[in-house]
Amino acid sequence: MTDWIDQYSAALDIRDVREQAHKPYIDAFTKLADRTTSLAAPPPPSPAPALPLTITKTPSRGKTSSPAPDSSPDALTRLRTDLSTTQKARSALQTQVTDLSTTLSTIELQQKSSTSQIAVLSQQKTALERRLKDREDELRGKQKLVEDAQDEMVAQGLQMNVAEEKAKRLEVENKELVERWMRRMGEEADKVNRESSWR
Repeated sequence: MTDWIDQYSAALDIRDVREQAHKPYIDAFTKLADRTTSLAAPPPPSPAPALPLTITKTPSRGKTSSPAPDSSPDALTRLRTDLSTTQKARSALQTQVTDLSTTLSTIELQQKSSTSQIAVLSQQKTALERRLKDREDELRGKQKLVEDAQDEMVAQGLQMNVAEEKAKRLEVENKELVERWMRRMGEEADKVNRESSWR
């Protein structure tokens, strides 16, 4: 029992929301219809001469009847003209409401499509930013490796220069030691020879 009542209430709520969304257009069209009707309506007729009241008696009550309504051809023509003008204004407003509703639906669809595109582009942008950050981190790591390798090469170059200088110094010292040793050995040999000749 309550299920269909809830569904009916929900449908009424949806209808109210939809009508509230179009309320500015409806109000604008209503004002336009009133203004169009007032502009399109023919000028008020000149007052017709007063007709004498006809007093008739009813068989049952015996009271006088009210004046008969104006049923002249001019009055009927005016009424038909007013009705036609109002009908045209209503049709024009209905067409405008339909056109605006179609435009609104198109804009809403475009907005939904734009929202979806924005969401997709935002995801792509986030993914690209993440990849860019990864590449920047990788470049920083490789740059550090290059700098470390250059520092190592410089250090090895310095060590090699020091080793070469040390080798040259040791070579000079070794040469001097050999020369001193040879000179000493020569002196000792000469001394032995002299001592041997004396004997």
